[in-house]
Amino acid sequence: MLPFAERCVVARNGELVGALLALPPGTAVQTVQEAGCPQYALLAMLKYVKIKALVMAQKAQGQGLGAALLKRCTQLYWQLDFMLLYGEFESERALRPFYERQGFTVLEPGESTDVGYALTGRPIGLGAGPGDQFFLRWRKN
Repeated sequence: MLPFAERCVVARNGELVGALLALPPGTAVQTVQEAGCPQYALLAMLKYVKIKALVMAQKAQGQGLGAALLKRCTQLYWQLDFMLLYGEFESERALRPFYERQGFTVLEPGESTDVGYALTGRPIGLGAGPGDQFFLRWRKN
């Protein structure tokens, strides 16, 4: 399996009750290219991953399964030597406490973070769109 292939992790409790989809970070790759560093675009795909979706059946919420999915996703990508997991959620969903409990940093709406310096030696900002909040977790060495 290629290290930059998308991953879907599922939770079952007798039936499918949740799923997490992580994939190559198209926005981060585009941001790196637009910052004048196209030679680092492929490296961004091999070092950064976007958590595109984390969904749980309503009856399974509050049982720790979403946290388990995030933990497994983190383990998989850290084993593949990725250095950053990130995603975003709609601000009105109030998911900040959930992601912070899982070890992620959650930025304020409209705030961005530098994702370029680790790859290119120069700052490149990445954040969520209007009405969304960005969350991220860097791998600790």
